[in-house]
Amino acid sequence: MKIGARIKASPCRLCGGLERQVLATRGRGLEPLTTVVCRGCGLVSHHPLPDPAEVAGFYATRYRVAYKGGWEPKRKHALRALRGAIARANRLAPLLRPGARVLDVGASSGEFTYVMQRAGFAACGIEPNLGYADFARRTYGVAVETNGLDDARIDPASLDLVTLNHVLEHLADPWAALRRIGSWLAPGGLLFIEVPNLAGVRKQATNTFHTAHIWNFTPETLGLLTWQEGFAALTQADLAGTSMVLRRRRAEDGPPAGADASLAERLARQVATTGRPLSYLLSGAPVARRVSRLRRNIEERVVCARHATVRDMADAILDTACPSLEFEKSLSAFGAAA
Repeated sequence: MKIGARIKASPCRLCGGLERQVLATRGRGLEPLTTVVCRGCGLVSHHPLPDPAEVAGFYATRYRVAYKGGWEPKRKHALRALRGAIARANRLAPLLRPGARVLDVGASSGEFTYVMQRAGFAACGIEPNLGYADFARRTYGVAVETNGLDDARIDPASLDLVTLNHVLEHLADPWAALRRIGSWLAPGGLLFIEVPNLAGVRKQATNTFHTAHIWNFTPETLGLLTWQEGFAALTQADLAGTSMVLRRRRAEDGPPAGADASLAERLARQVATTGRPLSYLLSGAPVARRVSRLRRNIEERVVCARHATVRDMADAILDTACPSLEFEKSLSAFGAAA
């Protein structure tokens, strides 16, 4: 199969289209991986789509070792996750009442669950990877269930917020996942989704696509997918990127625009031009990325070395996250004012 080839496939879940265009035949590490774009709407995915049972087994036992190099996170990875968790908490806490019930789907090593718990919310998580879920429970003392979505023990209409941070792109069936999550949300409940934005990627194609990301979204395709499963963006600004806060869809909420043939054309051109090795090299991005990574690694080594344990590091950072107030009191005050 050649790059640029047009092929017939089963109906697209997003638009029903039957034609795909091949964007790449290799993924990260030059592994064989065919990635296609739907010519009708711009949704990008593996071809063929993987078997759901194989996906579940991969995430339960092999994913973290393959992509993070271990059965539990390195300290620097825990630090990055904690910083991201604090940023999400500061964004989402103002939208919640004090004591709101929060579920983090794909909880990883438990940082977001811990941050929200310390902020005064009833937070728990679901993490399919056995090692990372165990690390979360041992390190932070949080309630992280080792399960997939289909096996999660969640009461209907029991949650005020569900978060999926860089999770949806990994799922065999995002439509079914959103339908199930919708049943867990209480009236007025919110959904947070963040995924990589393919439209903003400036990498070689062989570094853009990889086995773990079954789907590659843009703001347009993510907006339409969530709309199809009963959600709408909380604000218009949420539709501008692929980090969205969503509420339940109302009768007056029409489908978001832009997931169409012109998007498919733009993505195909993007991968064919900026994704070429020479174009990527001439852009200066490889040098900039390496310099940025070196600076980050040095700073992370300094921070990690200051603390005896990961939990000590997390508590110290949380204690200073809001200089004038204790972190949990500050976030709870934001929630009460919302």
